[in-house]
Amino acid sequence: MNRLVTAATAVTLAFTAGACMQQSTPQQLNTTNSNSRIYIGALSCNIAGGTGYVLGSSKNMDCVFLGRDGHSAEYTGTINKVGVDIGYTKAVHTVWRVYSLGSDRKPNQLSGTYVGEQSTVAAGGQAGGNWIYGGPNAEIGMVASGIVKDAGYNLATGIAEMSIKLKP
Repeated sequence: MNRLVTAATAVTLAFTAGACMQQSTPQQLNTTNSNSRIYIGALSCNIAGGTGYVLGSSKNMDCVFLGRDGHSAEYTGTINKVGVDIGYTKAVHTVWRVYSLGSDRKPNQLSGTYVGEQSTVAAGGQAGGNWIYGGPNAEIGMVASGIVKDAGYNLATGIAEMSIKLKP
């Protein structure tokens, strides 16, 4: 019974925190971060739905990067999760805030592999957050957080690995 109460409390806190983190559009993020020295744009991704197999999952995605300067590039890739991942999710749309910790990147220079932390809870709606780091010369950091309506039923926490490549 205590475990059920603990799980219910965790879900409630996740949805409460997620409600405070409304997902912005790439254009809104670029306007908000226009004076940042490290923010370079927003990566907007459509991520396929899928089933968590207790210890992990893998989902395909299609993305568009919109640079702070208005230039864009299209990417395709996968996101793999290792850790607790139980349940299923529908296809969702996620927007990543992209930061360059080194040289200024052009929209077509994000291809690579990124690794970091992810946690999501979905019970109809989905709330969660992710941060990943990597890419060319390991100089790119990305953060995604927010709330999605009608996302499925899932509990996931662990390590995320995302690989993206420029569409031909």
